[in-house]
Amino acid sequence: MIATLAEAALRSLVLGGVVWFGLCLFRVRNPHVHMTAWIVVLLASLAMPFVMHWPTLTITRLPLPLPMSLADDLAPADISMLEMPQPSLAVPPAAAVIAPPARSGLSINWWLVATLVYAGVAGLLLLRLAIGLCLTWRLARAAQPVGGVNMIAADVRISRDVGGPVTFGSTILVPPQFAAWDAKKRLAVLAHEGAHVANWDFYILLLASLNRAVFWFSPFSWWQLARLAELAEIISDAEAIEVIDDRLSYAEILLDFASTVKPRPMELAMARASTVRARIERIIAAAAMPVAVGWRKRLWIAAGILPAVIVSAGMIAYRSPDPAPVAAETGEVPAQHYRPFVNFYAMGPASVFAIFREGDELYGQITGQRKLRLSVAADGTASYAASFAEITFAVEAERRSSELMLRMNGRDIRAVRVAEMPASPTDSVSLDQYVGWYRIAPNRVLTVRRDGDRLWLNETGQGAMQVLAEGTDAFSFRGDHLVIFLRDEQTKVSRVLVQSAVFGARLASRVDAAVAQAVEAEFARRLAEVPDRFRDQVPAAGSKEMILRGIEELRGGTPSYERMSAPLAAKIHRYLNEMRATFQALGAVESLFFRGVGPGGYDIYGAKFENGTAEFRLLLEPDGKAGDVIFRADGNDELGGIVPCAEEANVRGRAGTSPIRILVYNEMGEDIQVFNLDVDGNHKAQSVVWPNATWAATTTVNNPWVIADRSGRCLEILVPGRQTRFHNVEASNLGARPGRAARRAVPIANGEEMLRRYIDGIGKGQPDYELMTPEVADITRRQLPFDQAILARLGALRAVSFRGVTALDSDIYVAQFANGSAEWRIGVRNGTITKIALGPNF
Repeated sequence: MIATLAEAALRSLVLGGVVWFGLCLFRVRNPHVHMTAWIVVLLASLAMPFVMHWPTLTITRLPLPLPMSLADDLAPADISMLEMPQPSLAVPPAAAVIAPPARSGLSINWWLVATLVYAGVAGLLLLRLAIGLCLTWRLARAAQPVGGVNMIAADVRISRDVGGPVTFGSTILVPPQFAAWDAKKRLAVLAHEGAHVANWDFYILLLASLNRAVFWFSPFSWWQLARLAELAEIISDAEAIEVIDDRLSYAEILLDFASTVKPRPMELAMARASTVRARIERIIAAAAMPVAVGWRKRLWIAAGILPAVIVSAGMIAYRSPDPAPVAAETGEVPAQHYRPFVNFYAMGPASVFAIFREGDELYGQITGQRKLRLSVAADGTASYAASFAEITFAVEAERRSSELMLRMNGRDIRAVRVAEMPASPTDSVSLDQYVGWYRIAPNRVLTVRRDGDRLWLNETGQGAMQVLAEGTDAFSFRGDHLVIFLRDEQTKVSRVLVQSAVFGARLASRVDAAVAQAVEAEFARRLAEVPDRFRDQVPAAGSKEMILRGIEELRGGTPSYERMSAPLAAKIHRYLNEMRATFQALGAVESLFFRGVGPGGYDIYGAKFENGTAEFRLLLEPDGKAGDVIFRADGNDELGGIVPCAEEANVRGRAGTSPIRILVYNEMGEDIQVFNLDVDGNHKAQSVVWPNATWAATTTVNNPWVIADRSGRCLEILVPGRQTRFHNVEASNLGARPGRAARRAVPIANGEEMLRRYIDGIGKGQPDYELMTPEVADITRRQLPFDQAILARLGALRAVSFRGVTALDSDIYVAQFANGSAEWRIGVRNGTITKIALGPNF
């Protein structure tokens, strides 16, 4: 509001300056012309907040072609082999960062302070105006009418509360001495005040007073009121002098009233002491009376000022022209005016902001969030408002900017353009530049190959997928998955960014054939080894000692990089400071115990620290080095809980020092939002969670998180702790405190049947993805090689027995096979698998 009023005041000042300059340029002296001009400016000033930006002039100009800018500073985001059913649990060590403690200092919202100051002053001025109107109306109502006054079309009344003639609306108030005045004085008074009534001066000055109250911070609003009052007196003085035809006598009358009259705020007095001297000097010096201006001439004056009003209220917009359509056989699509916006922008190592066009609409989508339609303004800015935040960004219309700034929840986020997606498809010849190998994880390679005019991707352990061209260096597969090839300074393709809603954005560097073959060989070795290790559930030799040694080294900030694989060493080096702070907060290790072997071949250990607990997943290589490590903080002995939204003020700033990773699963059937609640009650670090999808974050024990619906209305508040590490959000259980609501003790009606169908599909290598949520389908695809190999070693399924229900409302089953057993956890809703897990899961 403040910004809008300030802009309106500035535009009104510019308009006033133009009108003043025009009056001076043409040497206009007639007060009637001045009065008409400034009334038009006053009306435009009052209407300016509502009409500005309406008049828009669109200018077409050609965009300047610039070479594509590369995001060389984009940090890689190696995502390790998924070991848990929830994808958000397989995170790099950066996810173990402790949430920073809330600041204890006072945070001043200067916009709020400015709004309060403005509202206070404006309120006082409006109150003064209202009180003046009320008091003067009561005074006029109590006055006695004067009979026999027919020379003016006004109500003349005698009031004992006025010392001289004043005007209130269409009523003229005169003092009791009015009858004793001589005829010339009475005639001058009635002529002067009658001119005020005839010219509607009271109502004009009332509007000017309202304008001053609204725009009190603008000196121009104060000047407008003073100038209009001055012109009203000049015109009324001229009318009175013309009636009595005696300048000197009229000047004496003004002097007499100026010394006796004390008008109220809303009275229009005949003579105020502050203005009477200048008026008398003007009356004596004037050679002739100003010529009156008729209504027709007033309309011409208003019409002459109208262009200046339109210009002051308008704006200029630029657009790029649509080129002439080319022949259909060329395969080119005409560029549209949205073209400067259509790009991919990296907001960090794991998030991409995609701007794309569908038909005549422009859309924006952040990794892991729904696409929303963009509203493009004519000034070169675009924005979209979601229920969780409002994001605004600007892209220069005359060129494709290499970066943009996003405003999210009071934070400025710099996003760098990593790829461009114009409308024209990539031709078959240029596909060769993408062909090659890209290391997307420590043990996986993304192979890109060409088959005629088609491009295929094959991630290690998964089937081949055809990708569709979305533009230069940009492709898509499975609808919402994006593949963006990035170039180096020599414009050669050197990296690839793969974005999906489940796994976020993964950056892979190009490698040669020898490295790719080595990674594929290592994957094949693990695939052959994992089934036996999973069946036997025996830890690898030296894995426990390696974890203990690694904890101490990370606490001291001196990790042994020579004992790690190259990808793991790079990851540890990148997040060393955060990991050091985490392990220092956890304190000394009290115990480390083996939990089992995961379906990916990782040894799973639980750790008890002085200030909390955690889980480690370690993958050892044949040479004894650590190939990969996945860390999850589990908090301490504090229970946490779910509290109603009404208790929000009581849970602020209760965060402890023990790190904990929380996981929220959305079973509401619609989008929900998750906000961190700081000590000042502000909602920070927002995220949108889709239906039947998980969201996870590393925070600290008792650091509260607000769970809201898609409109932002609070549903419940999650306080992290032992009971709330895994939390289901469902309508039937909102606000229920953990441990108090009765947990389901019987299996889901069709849970066993769905699990049997799932196991059968995995064993055949042909899972029915139509029976799964998109999240479960993506997890299944990534785990398929290992799960299929494990089932092949376990043999035929003999029996399935129900064992209980997890905190996330999944059924726990133990499946008996010909050669062993395995634990499965499955969640089913409306005939769709919403959660799935194989193996040890604590």
